[in-house]
Amino acid sequence: MVFDLSQIDTDILAAIDLGSNSFHLLLARPTPDGFVVIERLKDKVQLLSGFTEGKILPDAFSRGDACVQRFRQRLSSVARGRIYVRGTQALRQSDNADGFIADVGQHLATPVEVISGDEEARLVYLAVERGMAGGGSNKLVIDIGGGSTEVAQGSKGSVQHAASVPVGCVSLTDRHFREGAGQLEAFNGALEDARVQLSHLRDQASGFWSPDRGLVIGTSGTVESVLTVLKANGWTRDTITREGIDRLRQALVEERWYLDAGLPGLSPDRVDIFGAGAAILCACFEVFGIEEMVYGDVSLLHGILYSALDELGSESETIYADPAEAGIARLKTTFDVDLAQARRVSRQCKVLYEGTRLWWGLDDHWLRLLAWAAELHEIGRQIDSAHYHRHGAYVVKNAQIPGISGLDQDRLSLLVRGHRRGLPTLTYQSFDPDMSATLLRLVGLLRIAVILERSHSDAESPSYSVRCEEGKLHLSFIGAWLDTHPLSRNELTVEAVQLEGAGVQLTFTDEARE
Repeated sequence: MVFDLSQIDTDILAAIDLGSNSFHLLLARPTPDGFVVIERLKDKVQLLSGFTEGKILPDAFSRGDACVQRFRQRLSSVARGRIYVRGTQALRQSDNADGFIADVGQHLATPVEVISGDEEARLVYLAVERGMAGGGSNKLVIDIGGGSTEVAQGSKGSVQHAASVPVGCVSLTDRHFREGAGQLEAFNGALEDARVQLSHLRDQASGFWSPDRGLVIGTSGTVESVLTVLKANGWTRDTITREGIDRLRQALVEERWYLDAGLPGLSPDRVDIFGAGAAILCACFEVFGIEEMVYGDVSLLHGILYSALDELGSESETIYADPAEAGIARLKTTFDVDLAQARRVSRQCKVLYEGTRLWWGLDDHWLRLLAWAAELHEIGRQIDSAHYHRHGAYVVKNAQIPGISGLDQDRLSLLVRGHRRGLPTLTYQSFDPDMSATLLRLVGLLRIAVILERSHSDAESPSYSVRCEEGKLHLSFIGAWLDTHPLSRNELTVEAVQLEGAGVQLTFTDEARE
Protein backbone atom coordinates (compact mmCIF):
# COMPACT_ATOMS: atom_id res chain seq x y z
CA MET A 1 0.00 0.00 0.00
CA VAL A 2 1.40 3.40 -1.04
CA PHE A 3 0.45 6.42 1.05
CA ASP A 4 -0.98 9.31 -0.98
CA LEU A 5 0.43 12.41 0.67
CA SER A 6 -2.19 14.62 -0.98
CA GLN A 7 -4.89 12.85 1.06
CA ILE A 8 -3.15 13.12 4.43
CA ASP A 9 -5.06 14.72 7.32
CA THR A 10 -2.36 16.45 9.35
CA ASP A 11 -4.72 17.11 12.26
CA ILE A 12 -5.72 13.59 13.27
CA LEU A 13 -3.71 11.70 15.91
CA ALA A 14 -3.56 7.90 16.14
CA ALA A 15 -2.40 5.63 18.96
CA ILE A 16 -1.81 1.88 18.67
CA ASP A 17 -1.46 -0.44 21.66
CA LEU A 18 0.21 -3.75 20.75
CA GLY A 19 -1.17 -5.50 23.82
CA SER A 20 -0.67 -9.03 25.07
CA ASN A 21 -4.34 -9.92 24.56
CA SER A 22 -5.62 -7.42 21.98
CA PHE A 23 -4.28 -4.81 19.60
CA HIS A 24 -6.11 -1.48 19.80
CA LEU A 25 -6.23 1.55 17.51
CA LEU A 26 -7.61 4.94 18.57
CA LEU A 27 -8.02 7.88 16.20
CA ALA A 28 -8.73 11.33 17.63
CA ARG A 29 -8.83 14.99 16.71
CA PRO A 30 -7.20 17.52 19.08
CA THR A 31 -9.41 20.11 20.77
CA PRO A 32 -8.56 23.03 23.07
CA ASP A 33 -9.14 20.77 26.09
CA GLY A 34 -7.61 17.52 24.82
CA PHE A 35 -9.10 15.46 21.99
CA VAL A 36 -12.31 13.96 20.64
CA VAL A 37 -12.28 10.29 19.67
CA ILE A 38 -13.15 9.67 16.02
CA GLU A 39 -12.91 5.89 15.86
CA ARG A 40 -11.72 2.85 17.80
CA LEU A 41 -10.68 -0.52 16.40
CA LYS A 42 -9.84 -3.65 18.38
CA ASP A 43 -8.60 -7.09 17.39
CA LYS A 44 -8.14 -10.02 19.77
CA VAL A 45 -4.66 -11.21 18.83
CA GLN A 46 -3.55 -12.94 22.08
CA LEU A 47 0.10 -12.36 21.30
CA LEU A 48 1.09 -13.96 24.60
CA SER A 49 -0.97 -17.13 24.16
CA GLY A 50 1.31 -20.19 24.21
CA PHE A 51 4.32 -18.13 25.31
CA THR A 52 7.08 -20.53 26.35
CA GLU A 53 10.77 -20.21 27.20
CA GLY A 54 10.74 -16.50 26.52
CA LYS A 55 9.38 -16.83 22.99
CA ILE A 56 6.17 -15.76 21.28
CA LEU A 57 4.74 -18.44 18.98
CA PRO A 58 4.90 -17.94 15.17
CA ASP A 59 1.10 -18.23 14.94
CA ALA A 60 0.72 -15.36 17.39
CA PHE A 61 3.09 -13.21 15.33
CA SER A 62 1.03 -14.06 12.23
CA ARG A 63 -2.19 -12.95 13.94
CA GLY A 64 -0.49 -9.74 15.03
CA ASP A 65 0.88 -9.04 11.56
CA ALA A 66 -2.55 -9.56 9.95
CA CYS A 67 -4.11 -7.16 12.47
CA VAL A 68 -1.50 -4.47 11.79
CA GLN A 69 -2.15 -4.79 8.05
CA ARG A 70 -5.85 -4.12 8.71
CA PHE A 71 -5.02 -1.13 10.89
CA ARG A 72 -2.70 0.13 8.15
CA GLN A 73 -5.58 0.66 5.75
CA ARG A 74 -7.40 2.88 8.23
CA LEU A 75 -4.21 4.86 8.89
CA SER A 76 -3.59 5.67 5.23
CA SER A 77 -4.90 9.22 5.68
CA VAL A 78 -3.01 9.95 8.93
CA ALA A 79 0.32 11.78 8.88
CA ARG A 80 3.19 9.43 9.76
CA GLY A 81 4.49 11.76 12.47
CA ARG A 82 1.13 11.63 14.25
CA ILE A 83 0.94 7.86 14.71
CA TYR A 84 2.16 6.57 18.08
CA VAL A 85 2.76 2.82 18.37
CA ARG A 86 3.51 1.28 21.77
CA GLY A 87 4.24 -2.30 22.73
CA THR A 88 3.59 -3.71 26.20
CA GLN A 89 4.25 -6.83 28.29
CA ALA A 90 4.35 -9.51 25.58
CA LEU A 91 6.93 -7.58 23.58
CA ARG A 92 8.78 -6.49 26.75
CA GLN A 93 9.51 -10.02 27.89
CA SER A 94 9.94 -11.77 24.55
CA ASP A 95 13.36 -12.89 23.29
CA ASN A 96 12.21 -13.16 19.69
CA ALA A 97 10.12 -10.03 19.11
CA ASP A 98 12.72 -7.88 17.32
CA GLY A 99 11.73 -9.05 13.85
CA PHE A 100 8.03 -8.51 14.51
CA ILE A 101 8.66 -5.04 15.91
CA ALA A 102 10.72 -4.12 12.84
CA ASP A 103 7.98 -5.44 10.51
CA VAL A 104 5.29 -3.40 12.29
CA GLY A 105 7.44 -0.27 12.01
CA GLN A 106 7.94 -0.91 8.31
CA HIS A 107 4.23 -1.60 7.66
CA LEU A 108 3.19 1.64 9.34
CA ALA A 109 6.23 3.72 8.38
CA THR A 110 6.35 4.61 12.07
CA PRO A 111 8.76 3.54 14.84
CA VAL A 112 7.46 1.15 17.48
CA GLU A 113 8.34 1.92 21.10
CA VAL A 114 8.21 -0.93 23.60
CA ILE A 115 7.52 0.85 26.88
CA SER A 116 8.41 -0.26 30.40
CA GLY A 117 5.76 -1.46 32.83
CA ASP A 118 6.24 1.63 34.98
CA GLU A 119 5.71 3.87 31.95
CA GLU A 120 2.60 1.93 30.99
CA ALA A 121 1.20 2.43 34.50
CA ARG A 122 2.03 6.15 34.34
CA LEU A 123 0.24 6.57 31.02
CA VAL A 124 -2.88 4.80 32.26
CA TYR A 125 -2.89 7.08 35.31
CA LEU A 126 -2.51 10.08 32.97
CA ALA A 127 -5.56 8.87 31.01
CA VAL A 128 -7.61 8.71 34.21
CA GLU A 129 -6.36 12.05 35.52
CA ARG A 130 -7.24 13.96 32.35
CA GLY A 131 -10.10 11.88 31.06
CA MET A 132 -12.23 11.57 34.19
CA ALA A 133 -13.68 13.99 36.72
CA GLY A 134 -12.26 14.35 40.22
CA GLY A 135 -8.73 15.34 39.24
CA GLY A 136 -7.81 16.60 42.71
CA SER A 137 -8.66 13.45 44.65
CA ASN A 138 -6.31 10.69 45.71
CA LYS A 139 -6.51 7.78 43.28
CA LEU A 140 -5.46 4.18 42.92
CA VAL A 141 -5.63 3.17 39.25
CA ILE A 142 -5.54 -0.50 38.25
CA ASP A 143 -5.32 -1.81 34.68
CA ILE A 144 -5.44 -5.60 34.17
CA GLY A 145 -3.94 -6.50 30.81
CA GLY A 146 -3.21 -9.71 28.99
CA GLY A 147 0.34 -10.11 30.27
CA SER A 148 0.65 -7.73 33.21
CA THR A 149 -1.28 -5.61 35.69
CA GLU A 150 -0.39 -1.93 36.03
CA VAL A 151 -0.96 -0.12 39.30
CA ALA A 152 -0.50 3.62 39.87
CA GLN A 153 -1.25 5.86 42.82
CA GLY A 154 -1.27 9.64 42.98
CA SER A 155 -3.23 12.82 43.54
CA LYS A 156 -3.64 16.35 42.17
CA GLY A 157 -2.23 15.40 38.78
CA SER A 158 0.93 13.86 40.18
CA VAL A 159 1.85 10.17 40.19
CA GLN A 160 3.51 9.07 43.43
CA HIS A 161 3.91 5.38 42.56
CA ALA A 162 3.62 3.57 39.22
CA ALA A 163 4.53 -0.07 38.74
CA SER A 164 3.75 -3.21 36.77
CA VAL A 165 3.43 -6.81 37.97
CA PRO A 166 3.79 -9.75 35.55
CA VAL A 167 0.32 -11.24 35.98
CA GLY A 168 -2.29 -10.85 33.25
CA CYS A 169 -5.44 -12.58 32.09
CA VAL A 170 -3.73 -14.34 29.15
CA SER A 171 -0.55 -15.36 30.97
CA LEU A 172 -2.45 -16.75 33.98
CA THR A 173 -4.95 -18.49 31.70
CA ASP A 174 -2.06 -20.35 30.03
CA ARG A 175 -0.46 -21.13 33.38
CA HIS A 176 -3.49 -22.30 35.35
CA PHE A 177 -6.60 -22.75 33.19
CA ARG A 178 -4.99 -25.39 30.99
CA GLU A 179 -6.93 -28.28 29.50
CA GLY A 180 -7.95 -30.81 32.14
CA ALA A 181 -7.48 -28.46 35.10
CA GLY A 182 -10.43 -28.20 37.46
CA GLN A 183 -12.02 -24.78 37.76
CA LEU A 184 -11.47 -24.58 41.55
CA GLU A 185 -7.80 -25.53 41.25
CA ALA A 186 -7.26 -23.17 38.31
CA PHE A 187 -8.94 -20.18 39.92
CA ASN A 188 -7.19 -20.60 43.25
CA GLY A 189 -3.83 -21.04 41.52
CA ALA A 190 -4.30 -17.85 39.52
CA LEU A 191 -5.51 -16.03 42.64
CA GLU A 192 -2.43 -17.06 44.62
CA ASP A 193 -0.08 -16.05 41.78
CA ALA A 194 -1.67 -12.60 41.60
CA ARG A 195 -1.77 -12.25 45.38
CA VAL A 196 1.98 -12.94 45.71
CA GLN A 197 2.99 -10.49 42.96
CA LEU A 198 0.70 -7.70 44.14
CA SER A 199 1.83 -8.16 47.76
CA HIS A 200 5.46 -7.67 46.67
CA LEU A 201 4.45 -4.39 45.03
CA ARG A 202 2.52 -3.23 48.09
CA ASP A 203 5.36 -4.11 50.47
CA GLN A 204 8.12 -2.57 48.34
CA ALA A 205 6.49 0.87 48.20
CA SER A 206 6.11 2.26 51.71
CA GLY A 207 2.74 3.94 52.18
CA PHE A 208 1.64 2.84 48.70
CA TRP A 209 -2.06 2.59 49.48
CA SER A 210 -4.50 2.16 52.31
CA PRO A 211 -8.26 1.57 52.05
CA ASP A 212 -9.12 5.07 53.25
CA ARG A 213 -6.88 6.93 50.81
CA GLY A 214 -9.42 7.85 48.13
CA LEU A 215 -10.95 6.70 44.86
CA VAL A 216 -10.10 3.35 43.23
CA ILE A 217 -10.52 3.18 39.45
CA GLY A 218 -10.21 0.15 37.18
CA THR A 219 -9.71 0.74 33.46
CA SER A 220 -9.38 -2.56 31.63
CA GLY A 221 -11.57 -4.95 29.68
CA THR A 222 -11.42 -7.30 32.65
CA VAL A 223 -12.81 -4.66 35.00
CA GLU A 224 -15.56 -3.77 32.52
CA SER A 225 -16.55 -7.41 32.01
CA VAL A 226 -16.63 -8.14 35.76
CA LEU A 227 -18.83 -5.08 36.32
CA THR A 228 -21.16 -6.21 33.53
CA VAL A 229 -21.48 -9.69 35.04
CA LEU A 230 -22.15 -8.30 38.52
CA LYS A 231 -24.85 -5.96 37.18
CA ALA A 232 -26.46 -8.68 35.07
CA ASN A 233 -26.84 -10.84 38.18
CA GLY A 234 -28.10 -8.05 40.46
CA TRP A 235 -24.94 -8.10 42.60
CA THR A 236 -24.23 -4.41 42.13
CA ARG A 237 -25.83 -1.34 40.60
CA ASP A 238 -23.03 0.99 39.56
CA THR A 239 -19.61 -0.04 40.87
CA ILE A 240 -17.60 -3.15 41.70
CA THR A 241 -18.00 -3.68 45.43
CA ARG A 242 -16.32 -6.03 47.88
CA GLU A 243 -19.64 -7.82 48.32
CA GLY A 244 -20.07 -8.24 44.57
CA ILE A 245 -16.52 -9.57 44.11
CA ASP A 246 -17.02 -12.05 46.97
CA ARG A 247 -20.24 -13.34 45.41
CA LEU A 248 -18.54 -13.76 42.03
CA ARG A 249 -15.61 -15.59 43.60
CA GLN A 250 -17.96 -17.86 45.53
CA ALA A 251 -19.89 -18.76 42.37
CA LEU A 252 -16.65 -19.68 40.59
CA VAL A 253 -14.88 -21.64 43.34
CA GLU A 254 -18.02 -23.56 44.30
CA GLU A 255 -18.45 -24.32 40.59
CA ARG A 256 -22.02 -23.10 40.58
CA TRP A 257 -20.95 -21.37 37.36
CA TYR A 258 -18.86 -23.17 34.74
CA LEU A 259 -16.69 -20.77 32.79
CA ASP A 260 -16.67 -22.89 29.65
CA ALA A 261 -20.45 -22.59 29.42
CA GLY A 262 -20.34 -18.79 29.64
CA LEU A 263 -21.65 -16.56 32.40
CA PRO A 264 -24.75 -14.34 32.60
CA GLY A 265 -23.79 -10.94 31.20
CA LEU A 266 -20.37 -12.03 29.88
CA SER A 267 -19.42 -11.37 26.26
CA PRO A 268 -18.47 -14.64 24.49
CA ASP A 269 -15.07 -13.27 23.43
CA ARG A 270 -14.09 -12.86 27.12
CA VAL A 271 -15.05 -16.36 28.29
CA ASP A 272 -11.62 -17.95 27.82
CA ILE A 273 -9.75 -15.34 29.90
CA PHE A 274 -12.45 -14.27 32.35
CA GLY A 275 -11.50 -16.69 35.14
CA ALA A 276 -7.90 -15.48 35.28
CA GLY A 277 -8.94 -11.83 35.03
CA ALA A 278 -11.48 -12.25 37.83
CA ALA A 279 -8.81 -13.92 40.00
CA ILE A 280 -6.46 -10.94 39.50
CA LEU A 281 -9.22 -8.49 40.38
CA CYS A 282 -10.09 -10.49 43.51
CA ALA A 283 -6.41 -10.36 44.51
CA CYS A 284 -6.35 -6.58 43.98
CA PHE A 285 -9.33 -6.13 46.31
CA GLU A 286 -7.71 -8.34 48.93
CA VAL A 287 -4.14 -7.01 48.81
CA PHE A 288 -5.03 -3.31 48.68
CA GLY A 289 -8.04 -3.53 50.99
CA ILE A 290 -10.42 -2.19 48.35
CA GLU A 291 -14.10 -1.87 49.23
CA GLU A 292 -15.33 -0.26 45.99
CA MET A 293 -13.94 0.26 42.50
CA VAL A 294 -15.27 2.58 39.79
CA TYR A 295 -14.89 1.57 36.14
CA GLY A 296 -13.18 4.19 33.98
CA ASP A 297 -13.74 4.05 30.23
CA VAL A 298 -10.22 5.23 29.44
CA SER A 299 -7.13 3.25 28.53
CA LEU A 300 -3.45 3.24 27.73
CA LEU A 301 -4.37 4.63 24.30
CA HIS A 302 -5.80 7.78 25.89
CA GLY A 303 -2.66 8.18 27.96
CA ILE A 304 -0.50 7.82 24.84
CA LEU A 305 -2.40 10.61 23.11
CA TYR A 306 -2.39 12.93 26.13
CA SER A 307 1.36 12.41 26.38
CA ALA A 308 1.74 13.09 22.65
CA LEU A 309 -0.22 16.33 22.98
CA ASP A 310 2.10 17.39 25.79
CA GLU A 311 5.06 16.83 23.48
CA LEU A 312 3.44 18.67 20.59
CA GLY A 313 2.85 21.61 22.92
CA SER A 314 2.01 24.87 21.20
CA GLU A 315 1.77 23.15 17.82
CA SER A 316 -1.54 21.59 18.83
CA GLU A 317 -2.62 24.70 20.79
CA THR A 318 -3.75 22.38 23.55
CA ILE A 319 -4.88 24.13 26.71
CA TYR A 320 -5.66 21.74 29.53
CA ALA A 321 -8.68 23.41 31.05
CA ASP A 322 -11.03 21.28 33.09
CA PRO A 323 -11.90 18.56 30.53
CA ALA A 324 -15.43 18.14 31.89
CA GLU A 325 -16.25 21.84 31.66
CA ALA A 326 -14.77 21.96 28.18
CA GLY A 327 -16.86 18.95 27.15
CA ILE A 328 -20.05 20.54 28.47
CA ALA A 329 -19.22 23.76 26.62
CA ARG A 330 -18.65 21.83 23.40
CA LEU A 331 -22.04 20.13 23.71
CA LYS A 332 -23.79 23.46 24.26
CA THR A 333 -22.15 24.87 21.14
CA THR A 334 -22.87 21.78 19.02
CA PHE A 335 -26.57 21.77 19.90
CA ASP A 336 -27.02 25.54 19.88
CA VAL A 337 -28.19 25.74 23.50
CA ASP A 338 -29.75 29.01 24.64
CA LEU A 339 -26.79 30.08 26.77
CA ALA A 340 -28.65 32.87 28.58
CA GLN A 341 -31.43 30.51 29.70
CA ALA A 342 -28.91 27.84 30.67
CA ARG A 343 -27.17 30.43 32.84
CA ARG A 344 -30.44 31.51 34.49
CA VAL A 345 -31.49 27.97 35.38
CA SER A 346 -27.99 27.15 36.60
CA ARG A 347 -28.05 30.23 38.83
CA GLN A 348 -31.37 29.17 40.39
CA CYS A 349 -30.06 25.64 40.93
CA LYS A 350 -27.12 27.03 42.89
CA VAL A 351 -29.44 29.13 45.09
CA LEU A 352 -31.65 26.10 45.79
CA TYR A 353 -28.62 23.88 46.39
CA GLU A 354 -27.13 26.27 48.95
CA GLY A 355 -30.42 26.31 50.81
CA THR A 356 -30.68 22.50 51.00
CA ARG A 357 -27.18 21.03 50.95
CA LEU A 358 -26.61 20.94 54.72
CA TRP A 359 -29.95 19.35 55.51
CA TRP A 360 -29.67 16.82 52.68
CA GLY A 361 -25.93 16.20 53.13
CA LEU A 362 -24.92 17.22 49.61
CA ASP A 363 -21.30 17.92 48.69
CA ASP A 364 -19.79 20.02 45.90
CA HIS A 365 -19.63 17.07 43.51
CA TRP A 366 -23.44 17.08 43.42
CA LEU A 367 -23.50 20.85 42.85
CA ARG A 368 -21.26 20.37 39.83
CA LEU A 369 -23.52 17.64 38.45
CA LEU A 370 -26.62 19.77 39.06
CA ALA A 371 -25.04 22.78 37.36
CA TRP A 372 -24.14 20.69 34.30
CA ALA A 373 -27.72 19.39 34.13
CA ALA A 374 -29.00 22.97 34.26
CA GLU A 375 -26.68 24.02 31.45
CA LEU A 376 -27.75 21.06 29.26
CA HIS A 377 -31.42 20.71 30.15
CA GLU A 378 -32.59 22.17 26.81
CA ILE A 379 -30.00 20.40 24.65
CA GLY A 380 -32.66 18.28 22.91
CA ARG A 381 -34.68 21.22 21.58
CA GLN A 382 -32.84 21.13 18.25
CA ILE A 383 -34.16 17.59 17.74
CA ASP A 384 -37.79 17.87 18.87
CA SER A 385 -39.39 20.61 20.97
CA ALA A 386 -42.20 18.36 22.23
CA HIS A 387 -40.03 15.67 23.81
CA TYR A 388 -36.73 17.45 24.06
CA HIS A 389 -36.05 16.16 27.60
CA ARG A 390 -35.95 12.58 26.27
CA HIS A 391 -33.76 13.45 23.29
CA GLY A 392 -31.51 15.53 25.51
CA ALA A 393 -31.07 12.61 27.90
CA TYR A 394 -30.05 10.35 25.01
CA VAL A 395 -27.53 12.87 23.73
CA VAL A 396 -25.98 13.37 27.17
CA LYS A 397 -25.79 9.64 27.86
CA ASN A 398 -24.05 8.85 24.58
CA ALA A 399 -21.93 11.94 23.95
CA GLN A 400 -18.15 12.04 24.34
CA ILE A 401 -17.48 14.04 27.51
CA PRO A 402 -13.89 13.09 28.42
CA GLY A 403 -13.83 14.61 31.89
CA ILE A 404 -16.94 12.83 33.21
CA SER A 405 -17.06 9.22 34.39
CA GLY A 406 -19.55 6.84 32.82
CA LEU A 407 -21.45 6.66 36.10
CA ASP A 408 -21.75 10.44 36.38
CA GLN A 409 -22.75 10.65 32.73
CA ASP A 410 -25.62 8.24 33.44
CA ARG A 411 -26.68 10.38 36.41
CA LEU A 412 -26.45 13.55 34.35
CA SER A 413 -28.59 11.97 31.63
CA LEU A 414 -31.25 11.06 34.19
CA LEU A 415 -31.34 14.60 35.54
CA VAL A 416 -31.86 16.00 32.04
CA ARG A 417 -34.52 13.36 31.36
CA GLY A 418 -36.41 14.20 34.55
CA HIS A 419 -36.38 17.99 34.45
CA ARG A 420 -39.92 18.27 32.99
CA ARG A 421 -43.17 16.39 32.47
CA GLY A 422 -43.68 13.22 34.55
CA LEU A 423 -41.04 12.40 37.16
CA PRO A 424 -39.57 8.96 36.25
CA THR A 425 -39.18 7.73 39.84
CA LEU A 426 -38.87 4.05 38.85
CA THR A 427 -35.80 4.83 36.74
CA TYR A 428 -34.10 6.52 39.68
CA GLN A 429 -34.81 3.50 41.87
CA SER A 430 -32.36 1.44 39.80
CA PHE A 431 -29.67 3.02 42.00
CA ASP A 432 -29.11 2.11 45.65
CA PRO A 433 -31.55 3.79 48.07
CA ASP A 434 -29.22 6.60 49.18
CA MET A 435 -28.20 7.42 45.62
CA SER A 436 -31.81 7.25 44.45
CA ALA A 437 -32.87 9.70 47.16
CA THR A 438 -30.04 12.11 46.27
CA LEU A 439 -30.83 12.05 42.56
CA LEU A 440 -34.53 12.62 43.19
CA ARG A 441 -33.71 15.63 45.36
CA LEU A 442 -31.38 17.03 42.71
CA VAL A 443 -33.88 16.59 39.91
CA GLY A 444 -36.46 18.24 42.17
CA LEU A 445 -34.22 21.30 42.48
CA LEU A 446 -33.68 21.35 38.71
CA ARG A 447 -37.42 21.13 38.03
CA ILE A 448 -38.10 24.02 40.43
CA ALA A 449 -35.33 26.11 38.84
CA VAL A 450 -36.81 25.57 35.37
CA ILE A 451 -40.25 26.67 36.63
CA LEU A 452 -38.82 29.80 38.23
CA GLU A 453 -37.23 30.80 34.92
CA ARG A 454 -40.25 30.11 32.71
CA SER A 455 -40.24 33.71 31.48
CA HIS A 456 -36.79 33.30 29.86
CA SER A 457 -35.96 36.84 30.97
CA ASP A 458 -33.44 38.19 33.47
CA ALA A 459 -35.91 40.91 34.41
CA GLU A 460 -38.46 38.28 35.48
CA SER A 461 -36.10 36.15 37.61
CA PRO A 462 -37.34 35.90 41.21
CA SER A 463 -35.64 36.76 44.47
CA TYR A 464 -36.47 34.43 47.34
CA SER A 465 -35.12 32.64 50.40
CA VAL A 466 -34.88 28.87 50.88
CA ARG A 467 -35.62 27.01 54.07
CA CYS A 468 -35.12 23.27 54.38
CA GLU A 469 -35.81 21.36 57.56
CA GLU A 470 -37.22 17.96 58.47
CA GLY A 471 -37.48 17.05 54.80
CA LYS A 472 -39.61 20.08 53.95
CA LEU A 473 -38.49 22.60 51.34
CA HIS A 474 -40.04 26.07 51.64
CA LEU A 475 -39.55 29.00 49.26
CA SER A 476 -40.36 32.55 50.43
CA PHE A 477 -40.60 34.95 47.47
CA ILE A 478 -39.81 38.63 47.94
CA GLY A 479 -42.70 40.92 47.14
CA ALA A 480 -45.67 39.56 45.23
CA TRP A 481 -43.73 37.57 42.64
CA LEU A 482 -46.10 34.60 42.69
CA ASP A 483 -49.11 36.85 42.11
CA THR A 484 -47.47 38.45 39.11
CA HIS A 485 -46.25 35.14 37.64
CA PRO A 486 -49.35 32.92 37.51
CA LEU A 487 -47.79 30.36 35.13
CA SER A 488 -44.97 29.63 37.55
CA ARG A 489 -47.37 29.62 40.52
CA ASN A 490 -49.55 27.02 38.82
CA GLU A 491 -46.58 24.87 37.82
CA LEU A 492 -45.16 25.01 41.36
CA THR A 493 -48.53 23.82 42.68
CA VAL A 494 -48.50 20.85 40.29
CA GLU A 495 -44.84 20.23 41.06
CA ALA A 496 -45.46 20.04 44.80
CA VAL A 497 -47.70 17.02 44.18
CA GLN A 498 -45.11 15.31 41.95
CA LEU A 499 -42.24 15.89 44.36
CA GLU A 500 -44.24 14.56 47.28
CA GLY A 501 -44.13 11.18 45.56
CA ALA A 502 -40.35 11.52 45.47
CA GLY A 503 -40.11 12.26 49.20
CA VAL A 504 -39.73 16.04 48.88
CA GLN A 505 -42.37 18.28 50.50
CA LEU A 506 -42.44 21.61 48.66
CA THR A 507 -44.26 24.67 49.99
CA PHE A 508 -44.03 28.28 48.82
CA THR A 509 -45.48 31.72 49.49
CA ASP A 510 -44.92 35.41 48.87
CA GLU A 511 -43.24 37.12 51.83
CA ALA A 512 -45.98 39.77 51.77
CA ARG A 513 -48.54 37.09 52.59
CA GLU A 514 -46.57 35.35 55.36
